[in-house]
Amino acid sequence: MILGEIDLKESEMTRPAPAPRRPVPEEKEFALLAENLPEPAWIADPDGWIYWYNNRWYEYTGTTPDQMEGWGWQAVHDPNLLPDVLFRWKHSIATGQPFEMVFPLRGVDGAYRPFLTRVRPVRDAAGAITHWVGCNADVSQQEQQRLLLATLNETASVVAAELDLERLVQAVTDAGVRLTGAELGAFFYNVTDEHGEGYTLYTISGVPREQFSKFPMPRNTEVFDPTFRGTGLVRSDDITKDPRYGRNPPYHGMPPGHLPVRSYLAVPVISRSGEVLGGLFFGHGLPARFTRYHEELLTGVAAQTAVSIDNARLYERAQKEIARREKVEGIRKLLLRELNHRVKNVFAILAGIVVASAARVASPAELAQKLQGRILALARAHELIYAGDNDPTEIEHSANLRDLVLSALAPQASEQQRRVEGPDCEIRSGAVTSVALILHELATNAAKYGALAAPEGKVSVSWSIRERSLVLSWIETGGPPVTSPPRRTGFGTQLIELSATGNLSGEVRRIWGETGLQFTLEAPLDRL
Repeated sequence: MILGEIDLKESEMTRPAPAPRRPVPEEKEFALLAENLPEPAWIADPDGWIYWYNNRWYEYTGTTPDQMEGWGWQAVHDPNLLPDVLFRWKHSIATGQPFEMVFPLRGVDGAYRPFLTRVRPVRDAAGAITHWVGCNADVSQQEQQRLLLATLNETASVVAAELDLERLVQAVTDAGVRLTGAELGAFFYNVTDEHGEGYTLYTISGVPREQFSKFPMPRNTEVFDPTFRGTGLVRSDDITKDPRYGRNPPYHGMPPGHLPVRSYLAVPVISRSGEVLGGLFFGHGLPARFTRYHEELLTGVAAQTAVSIDNARLYERAQKEIARREKVEGIRKLLLRELNHRVKNVFAILAGIVVASAARVASPAELAQKLQGRILALARAHELIYAGDNDPTEIEHSANLRDLVLSALAPQASEQQRRVEGPDCEIRSGAVTSVALILHELATNAAKYGALAAPEGKVSVSWSIRERSLVLSWIETGGPPVTSPPRRTGFGTQLIELSATGNLSGEVRRIWGETGLQFTLEAPLDRL
């Protein structure tokens, strides 16, 4: 023999003798068992007539034997589901098949709770049904767990997929109310606007939002502080008896008209970076409605919500960046088209100036001199358009009128020879070229023939706004004596006329006084 076999035999030899079998319980013991089962039970005859219920049935339903005998059990069934129960029960009676179904039964407190009902036939030796034996197992807790699990799964799916922040926090708040059985729930969360400034929004569940809109936003009082600072969860069976409650003015508790809250549960929502994103708050008008289990549920929901809010924020920033880039690309294309259009216009102006100037000069040197001055005037005007604080992404730019005047006078007049005054006035880019050419021709003529041709000569330029029109005045003094207006009209004079009446839709006036030229330009503001 091997060692294992020897040990086995020795073990069998030392095993104590079996205890004598207990006698089969008597009928009264079976009756005691049936009456005191922890679940409702009953017995029916072969036709389905229930003639006996145990004590648990009567305790739960609050009924009497006379009320329940036969088919009286229908009184404690949900009327909406009773037809289906009757159909299934009668089908089992007719076919002899076991019956199994979950349906709600009304308790003595009036509440319906789900029960798993199992019914089995009892047969004699010949196979004929002699009785039906049924038992109703309370599955309300299991059903509640199933519903909670379904809610959690649904919430997880929504939270994981939702990238819209407002819909996300509303879904979480609604789910929290369902998970805890709260009468009201709120989610106060922090957001940042386009200027980088933070502010707080909130969602409400369980009650109309209007009931809370009249109340101020929660502050970091002793009750709310742990949630808003993210230091911990707060659960109270009766918040009105909490030592931290009611210690802050002006309300010292809930504001007048606030919905009554006794049971209180608040969970902070904290980002992975440690930032407190907001807080979930739940309340009930009755005390002791929230449990440790609810804490665990909401702690998990809050953690998942924090991840989803981070994702929603990241998505929002990405969308804004995409929109910004698309806008910049669109502006770039518009700028290129606009630049092409304006360059063509400048070339057209230059071509006209070259042709007209060449026809009225005696030598190439004179032509070069005139062209150089006019082209430089255009160049200075365009520099003013894109200088300063103008946004490079804007299509329409402008130049300040004062800068245009000073730019035209600078090459010809010293600071002592010029006086410039007038209100702030912006000239749109489309009109800048015309204004610059007018000022350039006036300054050039003043330097050659007018006030600036003499050391003591002066030019005063002023402007004002009158009835939605710009009125610009150019007055020369101290120059060579003027005996009569010029007999010959040069290209410069024609250029002033064309620029003023054509592009600006304005008009000019000249007065040749003894002290010098007095020039006035009047143009509507909508053309400037």
